[in-house]
Amino acid sequence: MGRYLATIDGTTEAFQGFINNPEDRKASNSPLFNSLGFELEHYWVGVGESRLYIVFTAPDNDVDIQALVMAICASGIVHSMNISRIMTAEEAKKSMEKAQAIIYSPPGN
Repeated sequence: MGRYLATIDGTTEAFQGFINNPEDRKASNSPLFNSLGFELEHYWVGVGESRLYIVFTAPDNDVDIQALVMAICASGIVHSMNISRIMTAEEAKKSMEKAQAIIYSPPGN
């Protein structure tokens, strides 16, 4: 399972919907993520901006990740959506340790 950060730039219509029908968006979006075998971990709204930040876990399956992006973008409530695979500090430390053993010669050396 990978962990992903979705950054969504919401439209005026999305925020109008938030105001007209206040609700816990993490709870209301969980079925969407669960339908793909994903788990929605966190749902944040950026302060002073029109961005939403969602952290979820998902199997390593690019087709399903892209299907999620297409479904959300097709809804018309986003200007743009980006998904980045992220790792924990512990995972990053393992990468750092592994990088110590890699022999690399930069171009020109």
